[in-house]
Amino acid sequence: MWVPELPFQLACQRERTLRDRPLAFLSPQGGRTPCLWLVNRLARAAGVSSGDPMDHALRHLPGLRVLDPTPQTWWEAQMSLKDFLSHWSPQGLLGRMGEALLELKGTDRLFGPVRDAAWKLRRELAQQEGWESHGGLSESAAAAQLAARMEHQLEWVPGGHEASFLAPHPLARLPDLNLRAASRLRRLGLRLVGDLQPMPLPTLTRLLPEPEARQLLDRARGQDRPRLPLLAEPPGESSHPWRLEPPRLPEEVSLAAWCLEKLWSEPRSPRRLQLNWWDVDGEAHHWVAPLDSLTTPPLELSRTVESAFRVSCQRRILVHRLELRVAWGLGRPQGLFESSLTRKLGALEPALARLRQRFPDRPVMPGFSII
Repeated sequence: MWVPELPFQLACQRERTLRDRPLAFLSPQGGRTPCLWLVNRLARAAGVSSGDPMDHALRHLPGLRVLDPTPQTWWEAQMSLKDFLSHWSPQGLLGRMGEALLELKGTDRLFGPVRDAAWKLRRELAQQEGWESHGGLSESAAAAQLAARMEHQLEWVPGGHEASFLAPHPLARLPDLNLRAASRLRRLGLRLVGDLQPMPLPTLTRLLPEPEARQLLDRARGQDRPRLPLLAEPPGESSHPWRLEPPRLPEEVSLAAWCLEKLWSEPRSPRRLQLNWWDVDGEAHHWVAPLDSLTTPPLELSRTVESAFRVSCQRRILVHRLELRVAWGLGRPQGLFESSLTRKLGALEPALARLRQRFPDRPVMPGFSII
């Protein structure tokens, strides 16, 4: 399933006058020259593209409407799409913004034949959310994704016809094909998916690692049958109490290190985080982490928790007890705008996890002083 240009559909829902107009979103990256970030198809047809300076684009296309990006709204819309799809099937996978794979096998008794279920799904999405969508139906994930991109209401690829359907498509449109592999195949003169289909696996392993080559051939031949994960995350909550003996001043509480240890000891990722603490006179305080902070790695999230705790402790009185309450999900939510610090910490955490396994008796918590 594909909801084309979901950010622009949301903008048009909010302001009806934007419909059937060339639109663009301003780049969130600061700079001396504002540039365009996302451009809709009407603007692209008029010769405007992503990365163009805003003043040049407006001179070239005076009717262009440039909008401010609203990443939180887009992220919430993606989560709404996931919740909607979970009512149709327990298995699915969200891709890029507005794109999702859904397993409809086994839902016949609830929604009828698979093709009928796909039609009903599109119709109910339009009624509930007001979003225009396209569907691709196939046993192959690659064929289903490309079928949805053909922008028919519902494109069906019958079983056994996946390879012939994929063959005329450009290789660059094959899902999950990285730039390095695409460049090597292009140098060999391979342009279409059909050019890659007859290539033997041993030949392709000279260009790519064997696991990557095998997956690429399966996608090109329409033989990929991935087992999709669960769309609906199993409910899970945990509570972590901490009694301070003796009570301490807020700046003496090594909260970041303690919070990081709790986050690292859990294989799931937080969907909601609340910190409660009590002063020595029994007065209770509460703080709930904002949603955008939950998209950051534990190293940064734990610092956010400690900073909010110390800012909120205005009474300058000893803290006697703390409690961390976390609602867990399967994977860390992804923000649309990821800072360079978040990327660096995300790349650092696997190495830190290996160090913690190698030295279990020593805390591996860079940047924190353990009191």
